[in-house]
Amino acid sequence: MGEAPRCFRYLADPVCVASLVLYTINRYFLKPHHIGGWFTHGYFNDVLCLPLFVPMVLYTQHLIGLRKHFGFPRSWEIFQNWAVFAVVFQVVIPRFPKTFIAAGDPFDILAYFAGGVIAGFYWSAAARHARARSEFA
Repeated sequence: MGEAPRCFRYLADPVCVASLVLYTINRYFLKPHHIGGWFTHGYFNDVLCLPLFVPMVLYTQHLIGLRKHFGFPRSWEIFQNWAVFAVVFQVVIPRFPKTFIAAGDPFDILAYFAGGVIAGFYWSAAARHARARSEFA
């Protein structure tokens, strides 16, 4: 058998691209026009955090040789990024208020988790679909 097909497209992944588009809409349209209330103003970008950045982190790991495969993100990879983002953005950065503007809102951790779970479900389904497609090829 040959090499496994390149399934995960990293920066061109539909979840990553959609998250970037939704972030842009939220940043430049919804927030400035006060559309969507507390969710779009306070948590929508946090929900988009893992779906947007996990592909970027995994691509960087691939470039430097830490990630040897082209598979979709695994649950532990999503969880690992969630833990890092939670610690960095909710524990470390709020300790430097003169350098960073951060609220240290614990609900942000839940928003990161929710975005990771939603993206994880999509990536898991896409991985199953890619495996099924390669079995019949």
